[in-house]
Amino acid sequence: MLESGQVSSLREIAAQEGVDNSYVSRMMNLTVLSPDIVEAILDDALPDHLTLFDIAVDPPTLWEGQLADIDFKPNARQDGDG
Repeated sequence: MLESGQVSSLREIAAQEGVDNSYVSRMMNLTVLSPDIVEAILDDALPDHLTLFDIAVDPPTLWEGQLADIDFKPNARQDGDG
């Protein structure tokens, strides 16, 4: 929508979709997540205490910072069995 020029802002997307601006902003943040975090989400391998909301709210720009923020170690079991 933004890339095609159909809308010019996240606020317009929110209005068009009938959702809150903050929801659209959080969903956009998910597009810049570390590939390791995306893989862990898809594999249901994130620590149990984390929610998608925790990850989507104001993630660090650098992937290393994202991993550090959630104390996630890629390719390591998070359930204590590894």
